[in-house]
Amino acid sequence: MERTNFKLAVFDMDGVLTQIPSSWEFVHREIGVDNLMNLSLYRKGELPYIEFLRSDVELWIKKMGTVPSSLVKDILEKVPLRNGITETMSSLRRDGIRTAIISGGIYWLAERIGKIGEFNEIHANIIKTSGNGEIIPDGTVMVDPKRKDLILQDLQKRLGITEEETFSVGDTLQDVALFRHSGYSIAFNPHEHSMIKNASITLTGNDLRAVLEQIQKQ
Repeated sequence: MERTNFKLAVFDMDGVLTQIPSSWEFVHREIGVDNLMNLSLYRKGELPYIEFLRSDVELWIKKMGTVPSSLVKDILEKVPLRNGITETMSSLRRDGIRTAIISGGIYWLAERIGKIGEFNEIHANIIKTSGNGEIIPDGTVMVDPKRKDLILQDLQKRLGITEEETFSVGDTLQDVALFRHSGYSIAFNPHEHSMIKNASITLTGNDLRAVLEQIQKQ
């Protein structure tokens, strides 16, 4: 691999590192609940993200009574991942590029992928648990999906890495916030056609090594 000028690679998780569009929706389907009302309120700006998170978790508790964190983690183990994660991240590391996940998805899934790909940084949203390991309707918002740029800018400042030295990979309009602060941006299987015009390039497929091949050309 030819050395690039990039020093930081930032990846959205749901839909980019996974084959499913949302880790939250994946758990909803497995448990058998519907969050469309909460989602509509959030999208309209009538529900702050922390309340949206709490309301989602509350749906699971109302459905099942008590929900061990181990159950949610087991569900997230079923999430199919993109091919080539290990190889892609290994190659980036060899080239001296730091890797990060910035996602509005569930931290437990990001943690799983973070271990597989040996990511340097993991930023995702945390579901809180009680002392006996049962989830409670609360959490810690590490990433507001609408303001992923705040996490990226903080990361760049902390690491002393410029926007020009950063490339990002996303699949939804929420990831455009990352693109605006990246020297190079990749729309990977984008959900919205309008997202394409905000990216340096668009890639499709189920193998993350396509991203690596594109970065090698820069």
